[in-house]
Amino acid sequence: MKNLCLILLFFLMQTVSGQNQATTTLYLIRHAEKADFSSNPELSDAGMKRAKSWAAYFEKTPIDLFYTTMYKRTQQTCSAIAATKQKDIIFYKPEAMDLKKIIAENPGKTLLIVGHSNTIPNYINKLLGTAKYADIPEPEFRNLYRITVTGEEIWDELIHL
Repeated sequence: MKNLCLILLFFLMQTVSGQNQATTTLYLIRHAEKADFSSNPELSDAGMKRAKSWAAYFEKTPIDLFYTTMYKRTQQTCSAIAATKQKDIIFYKPEAMDLKKIIAENPGKTLLIVGHSNTIPNYINKLLGTAKYADIPEPEFRNLYRITVTGEEIWDELIHL
């Protein structure tokens, strides 16, 4: 009986301390290389190759939801990955993206968000409440940001692939 009480006490302590809370993971990437500098270009050949590389990178990563802007370059980057998972894409307006809201609406899920050189770092900075990440330089397309959220705890990581 004493052992059963200790096990129950341990379980209650874990629950109260938040160890059993759902973990939400966000992956954020910039669109791949664009074909030109027009207002809404498609991906270049190098961009299509990079989009396929992203798909290969995420091949064994379960992703529940995919978010992208309405621009051709972000859609093409995101669809290369989402197609391998047979998932639909959710479109968002760059000015309306709110990571706190997305996290609250999707506890325990894994999401991929494709955006732009100036939006991705800003979304993360807003979530963190600090200016940790600068805009992504124009020739840089290999940044992967991973945000992990459990309860009130937020971990962020920038991975250069």
